[in-house]
Formats: sequence, C-alpha cells, structure tokens
Amino acid sequence: MSDKVSVTAIAISLVSLCCSAVCLVFALNANGGAKNESAEAQPDDGTAVQYVMYVGTNDKDTYQPEHTQEEAKNIVDEVCLKYFEGYTLQEATGAWTDEKKNITHEYTLVCYFDGADKDTVYKAADEVIAALNQNSVLIEQDNINIEYYSGK
Repeated sequence: MSDKVSVTAIAISLVSLCCSAVCLVFALNANGGAKNESAEAQPDDGTAVQYVMYVGTNDKDTYQPEHTQEEAKNIVDEVCLKYFEGYTLQEATGAWTDEKKNITHEYTLVCYFDGADKDTVYKAADEVIAALNQNSVLIEQDNINIEYYSGK
C-alpha cells in the first residue's frame, strides 16, 4: 500500500511541476518572452510614473507670446488629448534666463500625465514644441502613489 502512495505522490508532484512550467511559459510569452525591466513598468501596488510637462508659450525667436493664452491652451489641449486618455492642465507663470542673461517671464502650461510612458510624452512634447515654436519643454518624471477613489 505504501508503494502505491509513494508512486501517486511522485506522479502528483510531476504533474504539478509540469503545470508550473506551462504557466511560466505562458506568462513569459504574454510579456514578449522577457521581463519588462523598464523604469516605466506600472506595479500593482498603487504606484505609478507621473510625467509633468512645463510648456512656456513665448516664441523662441521673438521672446514674445505669438498666441493668446486661450490659443496656447487649445493647442496644448489638442495635442494632449491626441496622445493621452486624460491629463491635468494648470496655468502658471514661468521665468528663465537666456544665454545673454536676459530674464523672460512667460505664461506657462503645466501638464500632468499619470501612468504614461516616456516615448508617448516625448511625442506629445515634439508636437507642442513645433506648434508653439519652443526651444524645449521641461519634462519631470516622478514616482507617485495614485488611487481613483469613488467614495464609501
């Protein structure tokens, strides 16, 4: 009787090992065959990567606003909605010093993208830079904890 129990235990162990191996193969194939080691991977613990893009609106050549504030907001809104399911926009005033030590103050738009990936943020930034004739935009990357709370 104990021989039958031993053979049965070994058979069950082998079946369990085979099932584990099959599950591992399916998991790796679902992820492109390799682990995603990107810093932008979104863990399941409520943490996420947030990108913040600061967009000045003065023209890079004239140092003056070439669009009204409303036009600039509409341009940024159109680009952001093209690349992201949602975002938050804040209006601000920014200042910077150029290579000749000239100080420029400008209307600035601050865009927050939660859970976005860097490549998509760069694509949106490229369009905003071209549309508003900027030298650059400032992009900040933060690891944050997010929760979409729906009440009790």
